[in-house]
Amino acid sequence: MGLQKRQLTIPAVIDNIEQACEFVNTQARAIGLSDDAVYHCHLSVEEVLTNVIEHGYHFKGDDDVIDVVTEQRHDHFVIQIIDDAQQFDPLQQPDPDPSTPLWEREGGGWGIFFVKKYMDRLSYKFANGRNHGFLLKPTLICHQHEN
Repeated sequence: MGLQKRQLTIPAVIDNIEQACEFVNTQARAIGLSDDAVYHCHLSVEEVLTNVIEHGYHFKGDDDVIDVVTEQRHDHFVIQIIDDAQQFDPLQQPDPDPSTPLWEREGGGWGIFFVKKYMDRLSYKFANGRNHGFLLKPTLICHQHEN
């Protein structure tokens, strides 16, 4: 049996990020994700929520909310992050170049770059005046054995 859809609504302030991460961790563990997979989900949610609060709400989201929705769809654990900030698709931004020397790197873009590495798939849509970010982590990992 898959994980039922669960939702947590938090005020859009930095102090609530840990609560949202713990919510996601609990749901991820409930379907049997590995410790590494749970950690990847935690880091990804932390990064996305930080970006929304910092860049979307400009640290002034006390009267705004962010919804974090989790569910199991087929063979993926799905985390949906929904906010009312200005429309913004982080997936349309170019990835930073990791081969650039540290002293030449521009700021920004690294968080989403790592979220792309930690999660299986990311997607975005703007619907009903809200940003909807989707983070997917596989629930079944098949290992092929070489002979």
